[in-house]
Amino acid sequence: MQAKKIGYFLSTLLLFSGLIYSVSASTTTVSFRGGGVTIDLTFPEEAHPNTTITHNVTITSSTAATLRNFTVVIKAPVNSSWQEIFNAQDTFSKSLPVSYNLTLSLPQGANGTLYCFMYVNTSSIDDLSTTFYTTRVSELTFSEMQSLYYEMLANYTMLQADYETLLNEYDGLLANYTSLFANYTSLLSEHNDLLAKYNAQVATYQTLLNNYNKLSGDYNTLDSNYKSQLSKYNALQADYDSLNSTHYSLQANYTTLQADYDALNQTHTDLLTELNDLQQRITRSESDLNTDRIVMFIFIVTVACLIALIVYIKRKEREPYVVIRKETVAVKPDEKS
Repeated sequence: MQAKKIGYFLSTLLLFSGLIYSVSASTTTVSFRGGGVTIDLTFPEEAHPNTTITHNVTITSSTAATLRNFTVVIKAPVNSSWQEIFNAQDTFSKSLPVSYNLTLSLPQGANGTLYCFMYVNTSSIDDLSTTFYTTRVSELTFSEMQSLYYEMLANYTMLQADYETLLNEYDGLLANYTSLFANYTSLLSEHNDLLAKYNAQVATYQTLLNNYNKLSGDYNTLDSNYKSQLSKYNALQADYDSLNSTHYSLQANYTTLQADYDALNQTHTDLLTELNDLQQRITRSESDLNTDRIVMFIFIVTVACLIALIVYIKRKEREPYVVIRKETVAVKPDEKS
């Protein structure tokens, strides 16, 4: 399966490589001419992001001329937009030919072909301007992809031979596997049957072992209880014999005591009869006493009322009284005249 995956991957890579065009040199030179002035620009065909590259510019003239102005602007595609990475202008008068080394720092996210604008003004021509594309920037250059392709193609050829060898071995092993798998299936069925029987026997054995352990424990417990009860029985038998002899002695005493009890019981009955007579007498005496108490209480209340009435009458006879004395006044004759 691994060899098949490698084969599919290499086939895809071969198909992809057929769509990529090839170049023969790692650097490219372009030239622009006008009015006897020639501009030669040399630049690397491919580069990686976040690296530094150089563009070499040489300006020549077929006649004696002076360079008045040289301007160059270079932009790189970064995240679907153009970012200016170089802008230089030389306005000093220089006799041709003149050479410039333009050092460019490629940004991290650059991916695509650099866009370049160039303007030249000399004493023999007013202006010469042009726009063009230079270095192709990518994470993996075509040269590196081509080198990897050839390396992978060699590995593929070797792996293909190994794959054919392994495929033949695989066919033989597959036949052996098919035969062994059939045997394995049969043995597995027998194994499962034996395993089921074994598990049933183990379960039965475990059940019997548990029952045996339980019965053995019960037997030991019962045997211990039997010996303990036998010892108690012997002790109780001795106590029984002793108590039995005591029983006969007590039986004789009981007979004597029973006669005494009967005599005492008769005496108790007589005394109980006398007690009932006395209680009846006491009850009648208490009833008579209560009657006497009521009569005495009424008598006392009557006497108290009489005493109070007598006191009241005596106090009423001693009411206060007033004595009025009458006197006669005699008048003398002189006083009358």
